[in-house]
Amino acid sequence: FSKSFIEQIESLAHIASEFSNFAKMPDTVLADVFLPDIIQQSVELYRHSKHTTILVNNSMTPGTHVKADKDQLLRCFNNLIKNSIEARPEIRRGIIKIKLYNTTKNAFLEIHDNGCGIPENLRSKMFTPNFTTKSSGTGLGLAFVKQALVNMGGNISYTTDEGTGTTFYINIPLEI
Repeated sequence: FSKSFIEQIESLAHIASEFSNFAKMPDTVLADVFLPDIIQQSVELYRHSKHTTILVNNSMTPGTHVKADKDQLLRCFNNLIKNSIEARPEIRRGIIKIKLYNTTKNAFLEIHDNGCGIPENLRSKMFTPNFTTKSSGTGLGLAFVKQALVNMGGNISYTTDEGTGTTFYINIPLEI
């Protein structure tokens, strides 16, 4: 009983810490960032996840940089890839496809998974703080991602198909 009680207290402390961190979003420190390097760091973190393959297609113009916060981008991509891994139904191997490309003004990133998709009744809440479908989640991951990208002048949206998967679309202004 004591061990369980301590674990519950630690879990609540973690949740309180996450809410505190979200409430005081870290200052966005914009710098020239090479997006493929940040994606690669995030992919390496999750590359050995069970029953999951992560594929990256980088079509960005060599030497192209975005104006962004490196640490916040890494946290965003970690969150999105982790969510994609967790969306995998147990009956099939998870495949996450990440695509990077750019125009003359923006970098674009697509993160596609072959997970369960997002049910219709939950779609309007996806970027709302405190919303989660997980028993262990705080509901701040996607809210943080959206806010961080907006603070960098970018944005995020998604398309989803129940039973087939979800694709998140990110755009971030280039450093010109």
